[in-house]
Amino acid sequence: MKNIKQKILIILATLSLVIGFFAVPAGVFAAVTVDEAIDSGTSKILSTGKLADDWQSLGVARSNTPASKEMRQARYNDIVAYLNQSDRLSATDFERTIIGVVSIGGDPTHIPEATTHKNLVEELYQSNAMNSGVNAIIYGLLALQTKEYAVPENANFSIQEMVDKLLSLQKADGGWALGGAVGDVDMTGMAITALAKYKDMPGVSTALDRSVAWLSSVQLKSGGFKGWSNENSNSLSQALMAITLTGNDPKGALFTKDSDMITALMTYRTADGGFKWLPTDTQSNGMALEQALYALTQYKFYLNGSGSIYDFVNNPVPQLIETPVEPDPSTEEPSSSAEPGTEDSDSSDSNSSDSNSSDSNSSDSNVSSEDSSTTTSISDGSDENTEETISDSEGSSNVEKNTTDSSGAGIIEDTDSSTTAPSKEADEEAVQNTSNNANSDNAKSLPSTGEANDYMFLSVLLGASMLLVGVFFLAKNKRKQNN
Repeated sequence: MKNIKQKILIILATLSLVIGFFAVPAGVFAAVTVDEAIDSGTSKILSTGKLADDWQSLGVARSNTPASKEMRQARYNDIVAYLNQSDRLSATDFERTIIGVVSIGGDPTHIPEATTHKNLVEELYQSNAMNSGVNAIIYGLLALQTKEYAVPENANFSIQEMVDKLLSLQKADGGWALGGAVGDVDMTGMAITALAKYKDMPGVSTALDRSVAWLSSVQLKSGGFKGWSNENSNSLSQALMAITLTGNDPKGALFTKDSDMITALMTYRTADGGFKWLPTDTQSNGMALEQALYALTQYKFYLNGSGSIYDFVNNPVPQLIETPVEPDPSTEEPSSSAEPGTEDSDSSDSNSSDSNSSDSNSSDSNVSSEDSSTTTSISDGSDENTEETISDSEGSSNVEKNTTDSSGAGIIEDTDSSTTAPSKEADEEAVQNTSNNANSDNAKSLPSTGEANDYMFLSVLLGASMLLVGVFFLAKNKRKQNN
């Protein structure tokens, strides 16, 4: 009988220790919502006091906490310096720089501080992007869909030609790749991201359906994806971009194996608020953080029905240059000699109508109001300008090594500079637009911050209690054995 009791005590102690061991980390993991992951990742980047490259600029611009004007201006100055020391730029250089410039509130079509590269969009259109590889086509489409840019008369290609070219590069399995006959997750995710806006063009919808089906077929049981050989967070981030932009739920049945995409991505979070590249890594990685950050913000855009993070027309950001509105002579205050009760009342009416019209145009002005601002982009000076390095730094998780955060490739168009509006209104609306992304993760059953913290507290309490129970039983059993 004594031996039976001892065995029962040992079993209870072991179960308590096991439950306690798993309950505590489970509680900590459950405490992190998508919003909290975005906030902690943004905080980690901003804590450095600078925006290091174009992809950081994009991720922070779409986060719940945009960078300060001072930090964005400093990034712009870095871009100008980069442009002024670069005699020759590749197509992808122009593309990622356009994205970076728009992300910080600049105008890539008007960079007066640059000695030669004053209009990045025009130079992109005049580049050899169509013959520079799949990377250049993907990022070219992304850059040019950021705003509604005018196409120069001497352009070497059109959007339609870029779309057709990218469609022609789709592999038989439904994916895209830098080379070879088999698709890879990173390039497929980026190609889908670039094509999603043009789903109504001939052949695009069918191509997207094939590629989404292929991504689902290669998804791992963990909910994640492999790059060329290793499962990693970069490939998962690029796939998440693609899935949400095609209107698919990354937590839905099509993309849930043993786990779903969002849960899988959150397992890459590190204690410092960053994200690691490989599941076995112990420290955060700068490139992994950049890609996870803008992928999670795209997921929030999906939940809120906000469209694409590359759309800076419908989703404007604070601008660098304040563009004051010229007063309309017809609405000026009448002279003191005016008869009371005559022109005063008319003028007041016209003022109110003008004010309404100004409000209705405020969203457009958010994009264009500071178009005249200079724009800087391109990485701090990416060590390599080859198309492949750019795609890798972009977040093409195809790279099987932890490269440093080099250049980012980006593309974004600025609105027509002829439209102007008060910069203060533009900034306020842009900030409000960004803050809307901080809504709780309601639609997809993700706990709000408060619920998550409550759950964490209960889980940790349960885990600690079970650990104490286990220790108590083991100690009690040991005393009995000694007696």
